[in-house]
Amino acid sequence: MKDAIGYLRVSTQEQGRSGLGLAAQRHDIEAFGARESFAIKQWHQDIQTGAGKDALLLRPGLATALKEARGAHCPLVVSRLDRLSRNVHFISGLMEHRVHFLVAAFGQDIDNFTLHIYASVAEQERKMISERIKAACAARKLRGAKFGFQLISKARRMRITRLGHVSIQKAAKERAEAYRLQVEWAFRQSSRYGSGRPISFQAAADRLNDRGIPSPFGGSWAGGQLVRYANRLGIHPRPGTVPQDKVKEWVRKTLEDNPDITAYDLRNTPGLDHPIGVENSFRLLKACRMGEINRNRTSKKIGWKIDCRTTTRIRVSQLLERRPSLTARQVIVALGPGLYRKPKWIEQVMQECKQGYPFHRLQGQRFSSFKRSRAEMRLNTTRRPRHDKVRPDGKNGSAKMRMVVSGPSPVYLSQTRGFRGRYRKEATSATGPASP
Repeated sequence: MKDAIGYLRVSTQEQGRSGLGLAAQRHDIEAFGARESFAIKQWHQDIQTGAGKDALLLRPGLATALKEARGAHCPLVVSRLDRLSRNVHFISGLMEHRVHFLVAAFGQDIDNFTLHIYASVAEQERKMISERIKAACAARKLRGAKFGFQLISKARRMRITRLGHVSIQKAAKERAEAYRLQVEWAFRQSSRYGSGRPISFQAAADRLNDRGIPSPFGGSWAGGQLVRYANRLGIHPRPGTVPQDKVKEWVRKTLEDNPDITAYDLRNTPGLDHPIGVENSFRLLKACRMGEINRNRTSKKIGWKIDCRTTTRIRVSQLLERRPSLTARQVIVALGPGLYRKPKWIEQVMQECKQGYPFHRLQGQRFSSFKRSRAEMRLNTTRRPRHDKVRPDGKNGSAKMRMVVSGPSPVYLSQTRGFRGRYRKEATSATGPASP
């Protein structure tokens, strides 16, 4: 007598509870063994579908039976080929790896070609069974029949759902425990901003990816995935970044307390757990001040540039709207203490508010990037010469426009190069011009 391993399988739980299908398969295998001189050494069974190519993962009984048959160098015996699997790929894989199995319905004298044909028939039969069952269920649904969870009570459904959630959480906790050392090591690494600042979630995930440590599902690590694993392990790491909503609210409050603050001063202002960086400081300050400009009609009309003096300009325009007769000294007193309270600059802002355009439009392109539109250039064909083209003797230095400006040279032209005028101050006398 030769030894063999017996394997039994049914597809549904009802078939497993009845035991009729398992008993019939056992009887066929025992009759085959008595006929072919085989003694069944051990029995294994599964209650699982025969579909799918990952049968070894879904059916632990089959995996154990194949392992014992390989170790004992004896065949695996099944009653019919579809009890082994209804997947051609799985059966052909067993034949490719020279796994010795016997089918009681076919006997020992059967070749691989016939097994391939019967495996294809079993797979097609599975598809036909599935189609028939789906058609029958659809017909019963049309008549108002209920299936699955609808057949049990609500309390039992809630209990099953709760048990399912508990099992899912338990499996997730076990996966996290398997990676405890890697997660703790990743969050102990220093940040690129220095040792005093905790590492960000994505940077910690990148450290694991750089070392070639795969995630539990075989892919690469992500920041959100890593922090979920850390929370399951009870680590709860500090975030390496501050949420944008919190940063925007802090910038808004800081700007209300100090309207003249610059981006450099904002980066050095305490109040956040982490510095906001150069780009964020400029971007957030610009957004807040753009909101102030959009709420002010005068600033939108004039088109002031956005800088640390934006709030002061808006307050000056509001004061002049209420009391147009204010002087520069009175405006400074009304503004209160602050950085930008020089009378000369306040007078310039007041002049811009009255004229309706910024002062740099009077200076030409040398002092500003402002360019006139084509329509304005067509209307102003006979424009006055640029002040920086006029020489101290009153003549225009431009090749296109030759004219003489009557009257004495303005004070604007008597300044040194780089401050207002283009030429150095030249001393004049009654006899003639002196050397510079």
